[in-house]
Amino acid sequence: MMKTPEQYFMENVNPPGDGPGVGDLSPTEKAFLEKYVGVGQKDLLAGVRRVDPVAEPGLPMGKPRPPLSRVEPAFDLDEYLRTHEEVQLVSFFVEKVEYSLPITIIQEVIRLVPWTKLPKAPPFVAGVINLRGRVTLLLSLRKMINHHVPPKQQDRFIVVCRHKGLQVGLLVDAVATMYKVARQNIELGVDTRVGGTEDFVMGLIKAAGERLIGILSIDSLVEGVAAD
Repeated sequence: MMKTPEQYFMENVNPPGDGPGVGDLSPTEKAFLEKYVGVGQKDLLAGVRRVDPVAEPGLPMGKPRPPLSRVEPAFDLDEYLRTHEEVQLVSFFVEKVEYSLPITIIQEVIRLVPWTKLPKAPPFVAGVINLRGRVTLLLSLRKMINHHVPPKQQDRFIVVCRHKGLQVGLLVDAVATMYKVARQNIELGVDTRVGGTEDFVMGLIKAAGERLIGILSIDSLVEGVAAD
């Protein structure tokens, strides 16, 4: 029986334990804050209220896991998708379009919380939150993917991912479902066919009913912010 995303997060994906504090940053975090805040980053971080989301119906959380390492080992998502016989992916909606990410890079999913804006950031960088002592950069997927289209939906959840020493939160409308997909039903390195997302979609899931669901590239999303 297929587990719902809520069941999976309850049993397998656990939020980080208390980190050493927002002042103890990884090299990647320091680089992003220097880019978008500048010399005033210490004062800004000092004013960011810490949030400790509690388990809620529909989005429960499990036991604490070790905090984000200052230097995380490299993870090749493309190779992971090409070599595993079966992959679990969590899907979510952005402006009524369904996208997905492999569960291996998702830290947790939380309901939307207030954030602090960064003075030098582009529109698709919503801001930062202090998530249990860890700086978490929030990216607006709707502005990255459909930046010329007026929003029709509202962000309601944050998909928190770990990536190369950076903790990133992706703002989404809703968490959809979880897919357990055989390798032959994943297309990589092809035209995405989901409209305007070629820069951020690395492949497609062939779902039931001939539906095609984009697999987001966390590399491209983060690199897009760094290159801005």
